[in-house]
Amino acid sequence: MNLAARFAAIIQGLCAAVARRGANGAFVRETSRRGSAFADPHALTVLLWSRLQRAIARFARLAAGAPPPRPRPHTPRPARARGVPDLPRRRGWLLAPVPEATAAASQLRAFLAEPETRALIAAEPRLGRILRPLCRTLGILLPEAPQSCPRRTRAPGTPAAADPPTRPHRPARTSPHPRPPRRPRAPPAPA
Repeated sequence: MNLAARFAAIIQGLCAAVARRGANGAFVRETSRRGSAFADPHALTVLLWSRLQRAIARFARLAAGAPPPRPRPHTPRPARARGVPDLPRRRGWLLAPVPEATAAASQLRAFLAEPETRALIAAEPRLGRILRPLCRTLGILLPEAPQSCPRRTRAPGTPAAADPPTRPHRPARTSPHPRPPRRPRAPPAPA
């Protein structure tokens, strides 16, 4: 079984658990915590299920050797409209409403620890954009996650950014009326 098929098997199991628990109202507490963005708890179920399915397809495409993306001019993204729902961002938020997610997290952790998977992630840094949100949702750490975009290096001779400002040292407060020294307590009297 290749890596894409094994990843798909793990995530399909998680999708089935999400659909089953979501239909039974597992995300009601999550929607009340998030406010009115999810008026219907089933909307969170559908959003999560569709994101997981999309992760399966993207992983398979990148594992098969998708061509590098074409350079595009940088255009700022428009601000997300208010009321458009998004998934929670807390680490491991899915483990409480979907207890079966702990098994998927364990399987995914073992899958990511294998040398073949690590080599694929190192060869294809775009996999980090798929795996990072999934790992955060399941409460696991992505081992040695590569950066999705290379860091900018400064040109030689360019000064480094200044350290952030720190608070100046304040000397200890001195009072014009010093406290009298404390007297030691007397030992208790024998009864």
